[in-house]
Amino acid sequence: MLKRINSFYVIIAVLFVGLLAINNRYFKGSSSFLGVTYSKVYNIKIEKPAIVQNTYVVPGQTVEPGDLLVELESPSLNLEIQRLKQQIAIYKSQKQEQQKLLESELQLLESKKRIIQSEIDNEVKIIERRISLNRSLTDSIIQNRNRVLQQDSLSTLQLEINSIRQKGMLELEAVDIQITDLNQDHTFDQSQLQAQIDLAQQELEWKIEEDKQLNKYATFKGVIENVCVKPNEQVQEFTSLISINPVHPSSVVGYLVGKKERDKRLGQRVIVRSLEHSEIETTGSIIGFGSVVLLPNVLQQSTTIQTFGLEVFIEIPEENELPVGEKIIVK
Repeated sequence: MLKRINSFYVIIAVLFVGLLAINNRYFKGSSSFLGVTYSKVYNIKIEKPAIVQNTYVVPGQTVEPGDLLVELESPSLNLEIQRLKQQIAIYKSQKQEQQKLLESELQLLESKKRIIQSEIDNEVKIIERRISLNRSLTDSIIQNRNRVLQQDSLSTLQLEINSIRQKGMLELEAVDIQITDLNQDHTFDQSQLQAQIDLAQQELEWKIEEDKQLNKYATFKGVIENVCVKPNEQVQEFTSLISINPVHPSSVVGYLVGKKERDKRLGQRVIVRSLEHSEIETTGSIIGFGSVVLLPNVLQQSTTIQTFGLEVFIEIPEENELPVGEKIIVK
C-alpha cells in the first residue's frame, strides 16, 4: 500500500516538473507566445437571379486562382442586352434615314434654285431680245427724230431686267436660307440620336461586363468545402453558390499564458513562425486582444490540467506559406 502511495506521488511530481519545464520554455522569461493559425471559409454568392449552366468543382477539390467554378446565365440580363442592341440598331437606322431624307430635300432645293435661275435667265433673254428688236426697228424707221423716245423705251426695259434679277436673287436667297435651316435641324437631330446611341452603347457595355461577371472564378488557392447548387437550377440573388477553405491561413490567434509579459500593444509588428516547420514564417501585426479563454486542444500540454490564456489577434498577409490549424510561435 505504501509503495502504491509513493508511486502516486512520484507521478504527480513528474507531471509538476513537466509543467514547470513547459511553462519555462514557452511561457516565461521570453516575449514569445504560442498560437494557432485559422482560415475563414469564403462563401461565394450571386448578386442577381440567374440559372446555373454548369458547375466545374466538387467538394475536396483544390482550386487555383482563375479556375472557373460556376457558369451562370441571367435571362433578364440577356433580354436587356438584346433590347439595347436592338435599340442601338434602330437609332443608327434612324440616322441613316435622316441622312437620306436630308440629301433628298437638299437635291429638291438645289433643283428649285436651278429652276429660279433658269426662269430669271429666260425672262431676261426675252426682254433683251425686245430691246434688240426695238433698237433695230427704231433705227430703221424713225432714225434720229425720236431718239429721246427710243432711249426712254430702252431704259424702261432695262429697269424691268434689273427688277427681274433682284426678284430672282431674293428668291434664291430664300432657298439658301431654307438649305441652311435644313442643315442646322439635321445636325441637331443627328447629335440627339448620336447621344442616345452613345448612352445605349455605354449601358450595353456595362450589361455585357455584368454578364461576364456572372461566372464565378477562384481568386485564391483553396479547397472546395461545399457546392450548394446544381446545373439548371434557378437561384435568387445573394444565394450561396460555393464555399472555399483557403489553403493558407487568413488569421492567427496567440495566447498569453500565466504571468507572461503582457506589454503587447495594438499595431505591434511580430514574427509568426511554424513550430513544426521552423523555416516557414511570416510577419504580422497585433490588431486586438480578446478575453482569457481555455487554450485550444492543440496547445494543451496535459490532458489532466487545463491551461488558460489571453487571446491576441494577429493579422497576417494573405500570401503566406503557413499551414492552417497548426501551432505557431509569435515573437
